[in-house]
Amino acid sequence: MRDSMNAPLEYCAKERGYRYEKEYVLPSFFLSESERETVRLLAKQSKELSSFGYGKYQGQAEILSKISEKSGDGEDNGSMTREPYFAEIEMLGGRTSVGPLEYFLCGKAEGQTYTYAFFDPDVFISVLIAGGLEFRIIKPNWLREHMKERLSKLLKLL
Repeated sequence: MRDSMNAPLEYCAKERGYRYEKEYVLPSFFLSESERETVRLLAKQSKELSSFGYGKYQGQAEILSKISEKSGDGEDNGSMTREPYFAEIEMLGGRTSVGPLEYFLCGKAEGQTYTYAFFDPDVFISVLIAGGLEFRIIKPNWLREHMKERLSKLLKLL
């Protein structure tokens, strides 16, 4: 997670495990209306189970409720239901596929140009770099600039 998702992890010898150095949210995902309704029904069932003495379902009900909720103005409450960003990436050289990058794949545009969907630009950039691919960001321009800034900061640290 630290290398592929840029998670701020540190090892804690006292607790014999890893923990976040600072607050971090895993990359989110998009829920369609039907999926949101399914999660809402699961939250309702979990809440009912907890009211019948199965207290272990209370936490699950709260989490599922947060995932499925919308605010009064129709906007999503949480990051788990926001719309993704899209990028067109041209793959250069011979290698055009890498396992983790395929998670983001939406489709092939033309030639060696692919469309990817992502929620966290830093995670997407990390996966692009970690894949060892030669590529060119065609659009959006803000992603290209964000990547330049991030790489510039990294180079200064070397």
